[in-house]
Amino acid sequence: MNINDLLYIYSPMENIRRLEYSVKHIFNNAPGVDVLIIRDKEIFLRHDGPCINYSDEDLNHGLWIVPHGLLSEKGVREIPNIEVFRWNDYFCFFKQAQGDIPFDPFAASFYLLTLYEEYFPKQSDEHGRFDPKESLAYRNGFLEIPVVDRWAGLLKEELEKRYPDAKFKKRKFRFISTFDIDYPYMYLKKGLLRSLGGMMRDLLNRRRENIASRIAVHLRMKPDPYMEALRWIDRVHKEARKSYYLFVLMKNRGKYGRKTLYPPVAFYRYLKKLDSVTVGLHPSYDTYLNPGQLIREKKRLEKVLGETELIASRQHFLRMHVPETFRNLETAGFKEDFTTAFAHAPGFRSGTAIPYYFYDVKKDTTGKLLLHPTVVMDACLITHLGLSPEEGFEKIKRLIDECKQSGGDFVSLWHNSNLAGADNNNPWINVFIKSFHYAISAEK
Repeated sequence: MNINDLLYIYSPMENIRRLEYSVKHIFNNAPGVDVLIIRDKEIFLRHDGPCINYSDEDLNHGLWIVPHGLLSEKGVREIPNIEVFRWNDYFCFFKQAQGDIPFDPFAASFYLLTLYEEYFPKQSDEHGRFDPKESLAYRNGFLEIPVVDRWAGLLKEELEKRYPDAKFKKRKFRFISTFDIDYPYMYLKKGLLRSLGGMMRDLLNRRRENIASRIAVHLRMKPDPYMEALRWIDRVHKEARKSYYLFVLMKNRGKYGRKTLYPPVAFYRYLKKLDSVTVGLHPSYDTYLNPGQLIREKKRLEKVLGETELIASRQHFLRMHVPETFRNLETAGFKEDFTTAFAHAPGFRSGTAIPYYFYDVKKDTTGKLLLHPTVVMDACLITHLGLSPEEGFEKIKRLIDECKQSGGDFVSLWHNSNLAGADNNNPWINVFIKSFHYAISAEK
């Protein structure tokens, strides 16, 4: 490689861990260019290739970005009253009076990628989760834009203007299809008392179709709707030659458990027969701060799958606490996590659609857990936002377009329970099909 093809970033900071973290995501994960961070000013000034001066000093060499100061700090502190402004159609913060760009994209990216603001939650929702209404992105109207990926594109464009011979690779858009299996069965495997209780509720509420369906399923005259939805999901992906993820909830009892009375052996057999599928754990409601329970559930599912090592997870109810949940997942041996999303609002919780590694701000270390930002969840559109199927599809379509624009990953989250039934009485099945094929076509 020619040394002049390298991007030099000059920084006089002694500790460059945070800068390295931001730079790796912005350049190596996004535009795709080899970067060298150096502290020697003279070497920097002699470099003829693309370069960025990340310092307070105007060196009249390279793209000048003035540091905000966050990346030179240690530990975590609350940063109040962050001003968000617009510049050339970009949402920006950490404003700087000098420099070629009027804000610090490296510090701003670090703030979003690390979920820095979530170390200081001002209020939680009913499930103890960080409230999206408290997030900087939500309050300032850019939650549905992957701003970190946009800033990466901005830096690429600015460098290309100054260095026409610079070579930047564009990351390719990917569609990652995922499903949370909270309830493998709608009627079966519930036990006699629970099944009778369900029948009585249907009778009292005069839900005749439910009663007929329930009886037919128990008499094995028709398949269980939730299990049939799982089989349909598999067929759709096989026909499209598309792999996918299934996140399986293992806890049986409790208000937010699986609601099966005993281990559903038929369901376990089904999971073991799947191919082109990554089966991951859906750690139960209380595991987000309970590492012991997390490890027990992981071992249990691994045993069910035939001692297969689990590498992927997504927390039930998207219930997480930074940094403890990610620390616990690392300790349990997980390599990938798909929890980074808001239950009540679609979009980009960490400002990006590109996978990145967890950074523990309190310890100032980069972890080994790869975080896949989840962009939209079916329940968010259906229940929390109360959108019509038509509005839901348009929302999904816009989010796919946002991901494609900067070469990000569109990670969708659906539940088999929301895809049960026939498309003539469940319009969200059609929303899934249309958005599924739209996302696949965007990959081409």
